[in-house]
Amino acid sequence: MIILLISMSDIIDGMVAKQAEGSCKGGDIFDIAADFMVVLSIFVLWYLKQIVSAYIIFLILFSFISFVYISFLKKKIVKNKIGKYVGAVCFSGITVIIFTRLCPKEIYSSVQNLTLIFISIYLIISIIENIRSIAKEIKYEQK
Repeated sequence: MIILLISMSDIIDGMVAKQAEGSCKGGDIFDIAADFMVVLSIFVLWYLKQIVSAYIIFLILFSFISFVYISFLKKKIVKNKIGKYVGAVCFSGITVIIFTRLCPKEIYSSVQNLTLIFISIYLIISIIENIRSIAKEIKYEQK
């Protein structure tokens, strides 16, 4: 239910921002940080229940830290083509994992593993994109 409410609030927030033809920086930061905290909390809970391994938590943290760092360097929120969908991919994966728990154990286990692999690959690509942006920004500042 919480994920559904968060998803609905994101959709409504997006519609309001579109109607207002823009968004405020504070709202963007709050939205991203809130999404990060929810995703991280769910995966930490699953880690404590031994449903997922620690590597996924590391990827989520590193993705967020690299995003914050490049945004700090550029002095604006940087949403690269991949990174701007990280929250949606994580929330979708969480939803798939939750709903497939209703299936037989073999199906649930396979779907969970595939979902975690997909989320991991997406996070790794996002991290690489953030690192590329950081490297470009540092190179630009050195000139």
